[in-house]
Amino acid sequence: MKPAPAESCAARVRLDVACGLSLLTRLPVSWLLSPAQRASTALWPMGRSIWCWPLIGAGLGGLVGMLFWLLRLSHMAALPAAGLALAFQCVLTGGLHEDGLADMADGCGGATRARRLEIMRDSRTGSYGVLALSLSLLVRASAIAALPATMAVLALAVSGCLARAALLVLAAYLPPARPDGLARSLSPLPRGPLWMGLLLTAGCMGGILREMLYAPTATMGGRLSRENLMWLQSGLVATGAALMACILVGGAARRMLGGYTGDVLGAAAVVTECCVLSALTAVL
Repeated sequence: MKPAPAESCAARVRLDVACGLSLLTRLPVSWLLSPAQRASTALWPMGRSIWCWPLIGAGLGGLVGMLFWLLRLSHMAALPAAGLALAFQCVLTGGLHEDGLADMADGCGGATRARRLEIMRDSRTGSYGVLALSLSLLVRASAIAALPATMAVLALAVSGCLARAALLVLAAYLPPARPDGLARSLSPLPRGPLWMGLLLTAGCMGGILREMLYAPTATMGGRLSRENLMWLQSGLVATGAALMACILVGGAARRMLGGYTGDVLGAAAVVTECCVLSALTAVL
């Protein structure tokens, strides 16, 4: 019997979310799948799942921010709390994006495009990779520690959302650098899920700002307060920082590799988080 359209649509959504979670995290996903999907040997629709990547990033950031907030409530100093929160993030994601950052940094030492791609395939981490990882952790930990604990949850959710949206932007505007791998499995990038992912990113950002901007208070008579304007400024600054990170990593990938790989996407996510969190310390 043919399943009802609503059931079929729900199954597709669950499969997309499971695909996104399995790629971006180390969380179990089998509970999302129907018995038929668990028994199927067909390849998962990686490209179709891109619409949920920003939402997964926002959720991960929110969880990391909640841990930081709870640690600060327990009177732990800001920097150790930020370090533990980042360690928790690495447990959730398996260090996937950090691995991509290290590989791309090591690839910078190659003299030719082919040599750079060969270095990035090597599982060993060189000095460039270690430096990139160390600096990225230092920037993110210090930025999180500098944020007020009550705002860290929101700031990390925003950075996580924008970091995964950056993956969509790069995959849309760069060709795959290899004939195989993650980039090739996403090519050609389906435009429907791409635009849905970008719209969900905008909706997520808008939902966060709306509560702060359009909740009139009795004392302000419905006008925007200084704090509300600060949150609008934060949203614009965060978006600008994410775009700057996309341009930086995308330009480097096009020049050095002729396109993108899975490692480039991982590097873009980490660099975007660094830029967004650093920028937010200037306005929050």
